Amino acid sequence: MEMSQLTKELLNLKAGEHRTVYTNDKGIKVTVTHTGKISPKDFGVGLIYPNEPEFRPTHIRLIIDLHIKKISNEVGAHKLFLALEKINKGEDPLKVKEEVKGINFPMQLDDADINLYYTQLLMIEQDVNYAPGTGKQSRLNPPHEYLMRFIRWVGSGDSTIDRIIFAAAGRRYPAPEKYSKPIE
Repeated sequence: MEMSQLTKELLNLKAGEHRTVYTNDKGIKVTVTHTGKISPKDFGVGLIYPNEPEFRPTHIRLIIDLHIKKISNEVGAHKLFLALEKINKGEDPLKVKEEVKGINFPMQLDDADINLYYTQLLMIEQDVNYAPGTGKQSRLNPPHEYLMRFIRWVGSGDSTIDRIIFAAAGRRYPAPEKYSKPIE
């Protein structure tokens, strides 16, 4: 579903509501659960692998996964980064996934389509929690630009993963402004 439409739906989650948003061909589910922690409309993003308990992937997991994909298949990773740019622009990951289908990553945490799905949800989560009027307003517009800059930083190969993770995990500073430019 396109980001704008899915955002409208997720803003209407009821307290404690849990919903599967995407399921891939391997039966891996990407979920949301209303938590109301950061803002009244806050939700957590979840992953459920078949026969395993649900867990909450973070932006750190995504950054690490993109990094290991990049070092294991640079050409394939570039295609994935281009697909993530489309997700950033609001496109439907169910349509964009065709662009990454069949890419082999010898090293990965999650399949590329799962990256697309939960990246979209993490972006929506940032927009919901850090929009104007939420009390924790982002300096970036849209707020999900924060995550997208880290994705581009990984894609650039300009820094070690250690430096990128330190910045992203510690929230000491956002990714440099030069990563506001889309990957081409």
